[in-house]
Amino acid sequence: MSLRVGVVGGGLVAQAMHLHYLAARRDQFSLAGLAEPSRTVREALGARYAIAELHPEYRSLLDAGGLDAIVVCSPAGTHAEIVLAALESGLHVFVEKPMCITLDDADAIVAARDRAGRVVQVGTMKRFDPAYERMLEELPASASALLYISVVVSDPEFEPYFEPGELVRGSDVPREVVEATRAAEAEQVEAAIGSGAPHVVRAFSESFLGSLVHDVNLVHGLLERMGEPLPAEVIGGDWWNEGRAVSGSIRLANGARWDSAWIQLLATHEYREEVSLFFADSVRSLTFPSPWLKQYPTVYRRSERDAAANAVRVAQFYGESFGRELDHFHRCVTEDEPCRTPPEQARLDIGVLAQMFLAARPQEVASHAQG
Repeated sequence: MSLRVGVVGGGLVAQAMHLHYLAARRDQFSLAGLAEPSRTVREALGARYAIAELHPEYRSLLDAGGLDAIVVCSPAGTHAEIVLAALESGLHVFVEKPMCITLDDADAIVAARDRAGRVVQVGTMKRFDPAYERMLEELPASASALLYISVVVSDPEFEPYFEPGELVRGSDVPREVVEATRAAEAEQVEAAIGSGAPHVVRAFSESFLGSLVHDVNLVHGLLERMGEPLPAEVIGGDWWNEGRAVSGSIRLANGARWDSAWIQLLATHEYREEVSLFFADSVRSLTFPSPWLKQYPTVYRRSERDAAANAVRVAQFYGESFGRELDHFHRCVTEDEPCRTPPEQARLDIGVLAQMFLAARPQEVASHAQG
């Protein structure tokens, strides 16, 4: 069964990943519509992917009808409104991370999904990386021997990975749309953590919820597999360099510690992302390529003692998580496969990330809120 899909938002992730993989899966998806406020981008992508229904905003896309599902790739502050409207229209929803900004909106999405009886899948794609799946399969049944988790990401963003002109840019988004989008995001960030100041919005919405969320979600999946109670205790957090570098720390039930850091490095072309779990008897790690590189391997490494030697096993996996998550979405809709990245999971991630953020500078956030 081919699902008639509308895409909301024609920015980076839509152009680099979702439109590509949707178009490549013609037996599963039909690109029926696109909503994008930039006419330049809208018409260019419509021509590139032969999308007949082009709309300046999501409401007219929904009102036009003829859809089975939507893929939400718009700015984070618009996600909750669009997801709720799509569910009200009876559509299945794939929504890019973060699903939303506030816990109240997360609860509203869960309730609306249950009322509508539709699928809502969140685009935390690392759960679909085959290297992650292999690590998950090999984890012990308990986290009792887990001593430490380390996550470090250095990110040059997207510039090194695309040729000039490959990504369509438009400077013709109406000013009122830009201003309304920014105001909605700031309002939601203020509701979530107490301040909507620009540097706070950048740190929380863009860096914690937009970037660090990937590895928080990944580690949550590993801990859940080992029966670790979640959410675990947040014991620290920090953000600096105008919110372009963030970190958070967690204490697990057995006393082990988990530290995560994401650092934006725009002046380099160096992408590094490593998730390492240190057990009493083994070290297991995942090393990811930039998400913008297609068919580059994720490396799973496991080492443990073998008598007087150290046995090291390294496996490389090439399956594309962005494509595999869309395969899963199709099965969820057409075959009732249980959703692997549901809204409840996203709510857990958002709550933990908010606690990390507030652990960093609670007095600064409070002073901005009062001012």
